[in-house]
Amino acid sequence: MWCNDFKKAFIGSELTCINAEGKTLSRIYLDSAASTLAFAPAQQATQAFLKYYANTHSSVHLSAKISSEAVAWAHQRVLSFFGATQGYSAVFQGNGATSPLNRLARGLSELRADKSTVLVSLMEHHSNDLPHRAHAKKVIHINIQDATGEFQGVDLIELEALCKAHQQQLNYIAVTAASNVSGHITPIYDIAEIAHKYGAYIVVDGAQIAAHAPIQLAQDNPQRSIDFFVFSGHKTYAPGSPGVLIGKTQLLDQLKPEFYGGGMVSEVSKFDYSVSGLLFDKEHAGTLNIPGIFMLATTLDFLDRVGMYSIYEKECMLTQYLIEMLQTIEGVKVYANTSNTQRIGAVSFNIQGLPHELLALILNDYFAIAVRNDCFCAHPFVRECLVDELWEIEDETQLPLYQGMVRASIGLYTNKADLQALEHALTCIVNNKAYYVSQYKLTDELHFVHKTFKLETQQYFNIEDTLTNCFSDYLSKEKISMYEQREEMA
Repeated sequence: MWCNDFKKAFIGSELTCINAEGKTLSRIYLDSAASTLAFAPAQQATQAFLKYYANTHSSVHLSAKISSEAVAWAHQRVLSFFGATQGYSAVFQGNGATSPLNRLARGLSELRADKSTVLVSLMEHHSNDLPHRAHAKKVIHINIQDATGEFQGVDLIELEALCKAHQQQLNYIAVTAASNVSGHITPIYDIAEIAHKYGAYIVVDGAQIAAHAPIQLAQDNPQRSIDFFVFSGHKTYAPGSPGVLIGKTQLLDQLKPEFYGGGMVSEVSKFDYSVSGLLFDKEHAGTLNIPGIFMLATTLDFLDRVGMYSIYEKECMLTQYLIEMLQTIEGVKVYANTSNTQRIGAVSFNIQGLPHELLALILNDYFAIAVRNDCFCAHPFVRECLVDELWEIEDETQLPLYQGMVRASIGLYTNKADLQALEHALTCIVNNKAYYVSQYKLTDELHFVHKTFKLETQQYFNIEDTLTNCFSDYLSKEKISMYEQREEMA
């Protein structure tokens, strides 16, 4: 069930901005594929927990026991959200998907040193590409285009042929569950079945899909189950939470520890040490990000109560509306625009003849619409999409201005009115392109800046003023004044 004021549950969803014409506008956030807004109730639940916060690895005093129980609950909550309660474990690491993916690339290359080859799709985020290049002896990229050069996603027939050809050396296949450039969903269960047929593992980057579509890691047919799944808390409405690696316990057990220190050992002497036999302890040296783990689990609990199928259906309708709307605007090109696969709400586009950075700036400066631009840390995929357009540019000095796209991406707080506002903005830009272009100048570093309007971030968030206000109840005015004077002298 969707609440009428559901949008208000997200911090920042009601932010207002002053645009280049001096008007106060409601900010429209269409950059969820990079990071989502924070879910306020989960923040509130975490604040309630912090009253009892202490370190784990103890059950002697009240707070330590509560913290230990909170982490244990969060671990199981994460697993159940992804249908991985039997035979799977979760590892909390880093600030996003990058650390867990690096951990897997290193660990799997050591675990099966005789398996030198890894297959990686060409639409991966750098986080699910570069670690494998760094640690595997050989990386083969899976083609995602058909014979005509059009995007098709992972072709399962071609993939199986690759697996068969490299069967003796194949360690694992690494694919994204959904592209952060185009939103296209990858058939991960089909790929898992192919990988297992040829003795390989499957590593799935789930950063883009975790908050947008239901995932069931353990399938009725074990051959279709996912071996390793990685996702990011900051893309799942819980900024400040860690990245997460979910993997089959029997496989994670075989990996050497990534970090060494307190909590991951069972015994230490002057001459020797013993690594803990408990997987969760072995994988978590040092102090956990306990509040972040708890906040992430509470957010997932809410998503489960809403229902991931309901969320997916709603966002599918918005995504379809977004694509159809973009296609009606003259001069707008949508990339990887095929209906062959299902999609989540991340759609990349450009306006013909307008550099991607300039378009993103105009949307922000005049319409208070926040979008992402550039190559989204997926350079190979973006370049494949742009190759024909860039080839047609005669002035090579202009090439850097067009080597990227603009991406609009949606979240739980996105509604049809937000997308209609984007439609209005893009239509205005297309119809008045010369005017908007004339308001900006190009710097020597090939970046655009407005000629008269300057975005004053201090107007919205001044760190010193914020700290002074927050500290005022605990520090005298004299101490605050003395500190400010010292800072000015320094």
